[in-house]
Amino acid sequence: MSHPDDERLADAALDLDGLATREHLGGCEECARTVAELRRTAVLVSGSRSALREPDGWESPPPRVWDRIAATVAADVGGVVPIGARRPERAIRQRGRVWPWAAGLAAAGLVVGLLAGRAVWDEAAPPATQVAQVELGTLDTQQLLGEATVIRTDSGVKLDVATTSALDAGDGYLEVWLINGDGKRMVSIGVLDAETGQFPISQDLLDQGYVIVDISREPFDDQPEHSGDSLVRGTLPA
Repeated sequence: MSHPDDERLADAALDLDGLATREHLGGCEECARTVAELRRTAVLVSGSRSALREPDGWESPPPRVWDRIAATVAADVGGVVPIGARRPERAIRQRGRVWPWAAGLAAAGLVVGLLAGRAVWDEAAPPATQVAQVELGTLDTQQLLGEATVIRTDSGVKLDVATTSALDAGDGYLEVWLINGDGKRMVSIGVLDAETGQFPISQDLLDQGYVIVDISREPFDDQPEHSGDSLVRGTLPA
């Protein structure tokens, strides 16, 4: 039987696994037991010991056991101890049963690093920041039919466009533009094929004065220029 690798088992412990891994765990006692141990380790790392349901009579290993583990890990220069690679010879006997905590302890470096590292990565990801926003209205009656929002994320600057109702593209399509404040220069940033859309843009465009958001109706005529048929428009605040 082919077993999932350590990373997939860690995903399963974090409930990030796919259907195939879950089906495997349903029929593989060994992998299911490993995932259960990983989940318990994750709770310990998070400090939520009260959420654990530990069997009665479990005992903490003596200090010399932790010393052996530290020495073993230190011997692997530049590496980590893989699951099951080293198993301390001693185990806790309680009520006539041997508890195999040794395997979990040997894997602690890998498990804690993987689970805690992923949590730190997720928490460290900076949230999206709204830079500017403008309502989009018709040029003649100024009827508000949507809004555009400039958002900055760790991957760059994006323009979010949302309309309150589907704009009429007629026999053509809807195109989103950024027009310079001088009213003479403009760039197309994409096609709006739904009521909402997100388009990557350059901060340099904004700095150069391309602050007018325009949505136009364009015919299928193979002409890259603006058709002159603007449906809605709005100017981003400085």
